[in-house]
Formats: sequence, structure tokens, C-alpha cells
Amino acid sequence: MKDQYESYKPLQIIPIIAVSSYLDAGLINCRNLDKINITCKATFAAESDTDLLVYVYYSPDGKVFDTEYFGSLTLTDVAGTVVQKSALISVPDTGWLKIVLYNGSEAKTISNIFVWASVIYKFYEDKQTDPST
Repeated sequence: MKDQYESYKPLQIIPIIAVSSYLDAGLINCRNLDKINITCKATFAAESDTDLLVYVYYSPDGKVFDTEYFGSLTLTDVAGTVVQKSALISVPDTGWLKIVLYNGSEAKTISNIFVWASVIYKFYEDKQTDPST
């Protein structure tokens, strides 16, 4: 059995996200997971005018995703600074999660974006109930 906790390298390192745009930042298989910790870090422009929104969408098959987000976090705009924030999200027993970034500004880009996902596996006391063995 794997350790209960596992930290990944960044899912994405994104140099820049354009104005008024969405960007897919990663896909996570929910199998045997209990929770994920999504962390995002970004640099806001000196005269930035909006937050960076991080949405998590669910799909049972990894192909067709819900139109309403499953979870989210907001990096609050602090003009001219680097902002980092994390959110712990409980995941469904099966399916896939997709991380999507949104820059709602109509004038300013957001740069140097890092997205990480640390996972917490389900803990099985009895190997007979562990589907991975």
C-alpha cells in the first residue's frame, strides 16, 4: 500500500494567463483518494483589477465534466504581489477532477502561476477491503 499522503510536483507551471480566459491546469483520478489539497500561487500585475479563480470540476469518466464546479478557491488580488492559497477538498469515491483557472480581468494578465495537488489516500485497516491490493 502507498503512504497515506503523497505530494506531487506542480501539475502546471503557467507563465501567463491571458485576460478574460480559462485555462485547464490538471486532471486527477479520484480512485483510492480521500482528499486533495489544491495549492495555487500567482503574481498579480501592479495595477491588477481582479482575482484569480481556481475551479475544480467533477466527471465520472474523465471526459464529460459537470457544468457546475465541485470545489473552488480564490486568490485575492493584491496588486503587484505574489499570492498563494490552498484548499482541502474531499473527493468522490470514483471519477476524475479537473482543475481550471480563470482570469476575469478585461485588462491585466496574471503571471508565474504554479498549481500543485497533494493527495491523501484512503486508509484501509484491512487489506481485504483495499481495492489496490
